[in-house]
Amino acid sequence: MVFILYWRFFSKNSTNQNTLLLIAGYFFYSWWSWKFLLLFVGTSFIDFYAAQKIEQNEDPKKRKLFLGLSLSGNLLVLGFFKYYNFFVTEFANLFSLNPENLTLNIILPLGISFYTFQAMAYTLDVYRKTTKAETNLLTYLVYSSFFPQMLSGPIERANRLMGQFRIKREFNYTQATKGLELILFGYLKKVVLADNLAVIADKGFSMPDNYHGLDITIAVLCFTFQIYCDFSGYTDIARGVARLFGFELIKNFNNPYFAENINDFWRRRHISLSTWFRDYLYIPLGGNKKGKFRTTFNIILVFAVSGLWHGASRTFLAWGLYHGLLSALNRLLNIKIEFPKPIKIFITFLIVAFGLIFFRAATMSEAYKVIENLFSFNGGVTILGGIESLKLILLFSSLFIVLILERLNEVKPEFFKNIFSKKILKYSAYYYAVILIILLGVYDNTPNFIYFQF
Repeated sequence: MVFILYWRFFSKNSTNQNTLLLIAGYFFYSWWSWKFLLLFVGTSFIDFYAAQKIEQNEDPKKRKLFLGLSLSGNLLVLGFFKYYNFFVTEFANLFSLNPENLTLNIILPLGISFYTFQAMAYTLDVYRKTTKAETNLLTYLVYSSFFPQMLSGPIERANRLMGQFRIKREFNYTQATKGLELILFGYLKKVVLADNLAVIADKGFSMPDNYHGLDITIAVLCFTFQIYCDFSGYTDIARGVARLFGFELIKNFNNPYFAENINDFWRRRHISLSTWFRDYLYIPLGGNKKGKFRTTFNIILVFAVSGLWHGASRTFLAWGLYHGLLSALNRLLNIKIEFPKPIKIFITFLIVAFGLIFFRAATMSEAYKVIENLFSFNGGVTILGGIESLKLILLFSSLFIVLILERLNEVKPEFFKNIFSKKILKYSAYYYAVILIILLGVYDNTPNFIYFQF
C-alpha cells in the first residue's frame, strides 16, 4: 500500500515522499504499541534539538552539555527498559536479597537497541563535526523512523543515509527489481532455512539432557546457521524494501562464516554494529594506541559491552567476553601459522559455533549442560527423528547453495553477475525460491526474527 501511494500520489517532491514515509513509520511502530511510539518520538525531538544546539555553539562546555542531553536521554531509556531488571537482580543476588521485591514488570520496546544507537551516532558525529546537523525536522524524523530498518538495522550513519531523504527519489525499475530479489531471498533465508533449522536447534537446547555427542553437535551447527540466515535474511528484506522506495542501505553481512580468523569474522558480521563500537567506544578508549595492556583491556571491554547490547543476561555477557578474549589473544600473540585458507576458515567457524552455545542458552547452567553433553558420545543420531528425509535433503542442500552463491558473489562478482544475467538461470532461481517458500516455509507459530528481542 505504501509503495503504491508513494509513487502514485506522493512522488511530486521529497517533502511529500518523506511525509508519507513518516506516517508509515509511526503507524508501523504504533501497530505494536502506541505508548512506546510516544517514547520514541520524544527522544527523536530531543536528539534533533540537541544536534542543532551542538552545531550552533562553539563553547566546548555548551557543546558537551547538549551532547550529554542527547546521550543521557537515549542511554537512560535504553538502560531502564533493557537493563534495570538485570542489574537489580544481580545486586539482590550479591547481597542475598529477594530480587522479586526490586524487579519491575517491564516490556522491552521493539528495536530500542538499534534506533538508540543510530540516534547517538548522529549527535556524536555532529559533535565531532563529521556531519552537519539537520535543520529540517521532517527530514530528521523520517530518517530516525525509516520503517524497513528501525527494528533490526542496519544501524545507519547520518552522513550516509540522511542525504537520501533530502532529495526527491525517482522510480528506478532496475533498483526496484534488485530490491524484490533481496526481499525474495531474504524470505527464503528466514521462513525456509532459519525457521526449519530452528526446529532442530530448539530440540537440542530445550532438552539438553536428552541429547549427546553428535546430536548436540547438529543442534549447535543448526543454530549457527539459523542465526545467520535469520538476521542476514532480515537485513536482505530491509535493504530490498528500502530499494523499492529509492534508498540504499549498507550491507550488514559479508559471508562471516568464510572468515579466516576471529577478527576477520567481526569485520564481516553485523558490520554496522561492529563499526559503531569501533568508532564510538574502542577508538575513544584509546584503541590500540596506548600499549598492549590497554589495547587488550579495550578489546575485552568493547566485546563485553557488545554482549550486553545483545541481551541483559550472563549468557550474553559470557558470549561477549568469549569473543573479546579470543580477539585480544589474536591481536596480542599475533601467531603466524600459515594453514591453508580452508583450514583457517574451518577452525574459525568451529570457534564461532562453540561460542554461540552461550548466545542461545537461556541460562549459564543450560550452556554448561550443552557443552558437557557435546563431549559425551553415545552413538547414533536421534535429533533428526520425525523429519522427512526429503525435507532434510532440500533444507541442507538449499543452505549449501545459498552460502556458496553468496561466497561466489564476494570473490568473483563479475562471474556471478554473468551467470544470472542469463534469463533462464535467473528465473529458475526465482521459481526455486518461491517453490521452497511455499513447500517448506514455516507458517505455524512462525517465530519472530531473533534480533527483534534486542
